[in-house]
Amino acid sequence: MAPTTVLERALRVALGEIADAQLPLSSLCLLVPPVRLMSACMWQVAQQRNVEQYGKLVDFITLVTEMVPEIQSPKQRAQLILGLRARLILELLQRMDPLDSQVIQDHLNCIQLWTTNYIQEEGQDSEVEVSKSAFVELVQTLIDDPSEKEQFFKDVFPVQYGARFDTTLQILVWEFLSRLEEFLPVPSFSEPPVATLLSLTPKWNSLFLILKTI
Repeated sequence: MAPTTVLERALRVALGEIADAQLPLSSLCLLVPPVRLMSACMWQVAQQRNVEQYGKLVDFITLVTEMVPEIQSPKQRAQLILGLRARLILELLQRMDPLDSQVIQDHLNCIQLWTTNYIQEEGQDSEVEVSKSAFVELVQTLIDDPSEKEQFFKDVFPVQYGARFDTTLQILVWEFLSRLEEFLPVPSFSEPPVATLLSLTPKWNSLFLILKTI
């Protein structure tokens, strides 16, 4: 499928309300390039602390850093990606009732695979490996011991993974998107008309899935 056809599909799905208003797709392409639109979408996820969408945020960061490795140092990338995945897993652990341990295990496998690839590419990093192992062990304990899980989310989670942790992740995402901004033309991801368009486009989820096929 030709890139222009894919882009048109993405814009028709994600910007349906605007397309209905007869704004030409060619104008949308000029107004909001796909990467900028996705950047604004990802910033909304971080700004609103929409934890359930952190997996898509990780996918976007991974995709961008594969194309532009210099956008982040390996340490920054590890901190951001592992932090987002950890926060998502804990959110699922806290909210899922009944708990689906296979879903949690699938997310843990993603962390394991990412860490293995990271170490192979960047060399042995004991800090990343230790952090990953400790988190995986914690999650397994919370899955196996309901009383430990209850105590963790009552006493430990608010301190170690609460508002301060969320704020740190938000800052890291802002820094990442600001670096990406240096590779893109104006306007920025947080300013009109991008922000205005996003307020009209709740279906950006589909845009991300389509853009990954370009």
